[in-house]
Amino acid sequence: MKTELKILIWAHIALVLFLCYETFDLMTLLYDDTFKDSLLDSDLNSDISSRPQLIPKIIHQTYKTNDIPEIWQDGQKKCQELHPDYKYIMWTDEMARNFISEEYPWFLKTFDSYKYNIERADSIRYFVLNHFGGIYIDLDDGCARRLDPLLSVPAFVRKTTPSGISNDVMGSVPRHPFFIKTIKSLESYNRNWLVPYITIMYSTGPLFLSVIWKQYKRWGVPESGVVRILQPADYKSGPNAFFNITEGSSWHLGDAKFIKSLADHIGTAVIGGFLIAIAILSVEFAIYLSLVALANSRAMKKCISFIKDIPSRFSRDSEIDENKVNNHIYKIALLKRRNRKDSNLPVVHIDVADDIEKQIMNQPM
Repeated sequence: MKTELKILIWAHIALVLFLCYETFDLMTLLYDDTFKDSLLDSDLNSDISSRPQLIPKIIHQTYKTNDIPEIWQDGQKKCQELHPDYKYIMWTDEMARNFISEEYPWFLKTFDSYKYNIERADSIRYFVLNHFGGIYIDLDDGCARRLDPLLSVPAFVRKTTPSGISNDVMGSVPRHPFFIKTIKSLESYNRNWLVPYITIMYSTGPLFLSVIWKQYKRWGVPESGVVRILQPADYKSGPNAFFNITEGSSWHLGDAKFIKSLADHIGTAVIGGFLIAIAILSVEFAIYLSLVALANSRAMKKCISFIKDIPSRFSRDSEIDENKVNNHIYKIALLKRRNRKDSNLPVVHIDVADDIEKQIMNQPM
């Protein structure tokens, strides 16, 4: 296998491992296990007089100001009329920031740094549930019946499709461990994913909450820490549903409409996905060819350098041979002559010297 191909394969393996590590929690959402912790019919539609109330009777909602758009006023009014014994709090942007500044100053920098106002609206709901307890309801979720049956569990959220949970309806006792983990995780998930819809969803929105929920229950939680799940039929579509949904989102941007529209054009989306995959493979093939060309270029340079160096190699070898010959001649001369200082040494006979000369000259150089 060529070195260039090995490099490309190992680079892909490293990339896959990195992506698996970064997206592991997202991949766990492919397995829908919300049913295990579902709120059952017996929890929601039976006599609750014998069951203790755990969640405080507080309804939280959020908006920029107290001037609620007309489209949501009926739903807001219905929630208040059905629950005269509940405390109702409308969290405006000003109230939310003051609350964070006074009660959770460590989060104020992150709170102010959010690019989109909906991120602040998302995050404040987690903090008020953690601090006061109660039930949070989006303005486009109007109440259809009393919420008392939901108060008998330590915490609940609703299931969303196709998998995971949403943050538009939630309830909790104060200081529930799930919401403690949620508010502590907000800072590390404050990232810009370039696409506004994805940034919002994964920094503070339902996707963020779903990932935190998966992490929270991964190794098991005690009964008092379980987050119960409100199923779609009990949320809005069934005969005993708790909420009526008003059409019209309070935050969706243009890119959200585009992403949602993909569901209506599955065929086009699939073809587009294949085209993107082909483009990526083409880029990778081009990278491979570049690596091969680079390797061949280096090999060619080495070959040319070797060829150019051949004359100099011969020159160095001839110099070495000449030095060896001169050294032999010098040795022979020493044998044939006698220095005056060596007059007391025996004289080497010429014939003997000639024999020695022959032996030296016959030695390999």
